[in-house]
Amino acid sequence: MSVLFIGKRFYTNRDALCEKYGRIYQLPWHWSRAGVSTRLWLVDYHERETVRQRDEALEILSTPVRNLAVFRHWAAQAFTENRPSMVVASGDCYIGLMAYRIAQRFGAHFVLDVYDKYDEFGGYRRLPGFDPFRYLLRQAYVRLYASRALMLQFPTEVERSILVPNGVDMHRFAPSDLRESRRTLGLPDDKLLVGYFGGMEPDRGVADLIAAIQQLRADGMDVELLLGGRQVAGLDVYQPGVRYLGNVPYDRMPITLASCDLLAVPYRRSAFMDAGASNKIAEAIACRRPLVATRTPNLVINFPAQAEFLGALLATPGDPTDLARVIRAQSVQRVLVDMPIGMDWEHIAMHVAEELSLLGRRTLSRGDAAV
Repeated sequence: MSVLFIGKRFYTNRDALCEKYGRIYQLPWHWSRAGVSTRLWLVDYHERETVRQRDEALEILSTPVRNLAVFRHWAAQAFTENRPSMVVASGDCYIGLMAYRIAQRFGAHFVLDVYDKYDEFGGYRRLPGFDPFRYLLRQAYVRLYASRALMLQFPTEVERSILVPNGVDMHRFAPSDLRESRRTLGLPDDKLLVGYFGGMEPDRGVADLIAAIQQLRADGMDVELLLGGRQVAGLDVYQPGVRYLGNVPYDRMPITLASCDLLAVPYRRSAFMDAGASNKIAEAIACRRPLVATRTPNLVINFPAQAEFLGALLATPGDPTDLARVIRAQSVQRVLVDMPIGMDWEHIAMHVAEELSLLGRRTLSRGDAAV
């Protein structure tokens, strides 16, 4: 099996290349380390520089859209002798459509990695009589889903579908001393700190979290919110009780998480969030910090045992008062949940590689196109 993995370079406010972030980097990197011939092609919607580099056995190319380098490289695929047996697309439907055409050109199998509900992205467009997301789901030889909740939305495409959760680097995200972490970051020792780090769009529930913190402070509780992420219009992050850190670099995330007493996942209900599989849940569990979370499919379906264990310590989505109740309760009880088995990236990547290889061997046994 040989793989061309085509992914979005900048996603979820992270740089897959420079930060070696998420499934778009970790899956192909671990495959290449295990001896699978793998190339990573990153599509860059933001910068203008073409980047070529290697990370051990993984060959990496990042091509920008703005100077048309991505299209030149796409055209050049017709002349390459390094033809993969599988083309994996991860990022959005435009990357998916390009990857599907490349797979057709090579006679390779097309694998769609669905890490989010792509038809809810702001730039997604349906054409009359053509829904790109549904089209790609139908055309994919294999579908990889980051979220069990999302996979369950497409029961007719369940054949050749594999659950591939967002993993955790267990070496990076691990228990650390709270006081030492705070001293490193210059944070006070005597405050109850509730942390949230990530997107701040309305359905992330950050406004509810801020309101809950303000309710608790008005009731006399000495609590503050440690907040990180890219600021969005309409959300006031500069107010008493909120320590806004900006968009925390990924390599600083473990120590920032470790400096918090509690870690919040205050999501509201929405088509996009309900279908998601947030990295921050597993990262919080790995750092051994109590969760303050809402009862949404993002948590309940993807982490069912952990949600059941928390029980009443889950808040009603979109309800700041109930979120305040959970913060108060967790500040006393400090209930922890265990990590699901097999959430490290190496384990996840090897499981997917075995499944893809098995599907390829089955294809050969039926006399179909070689992989």
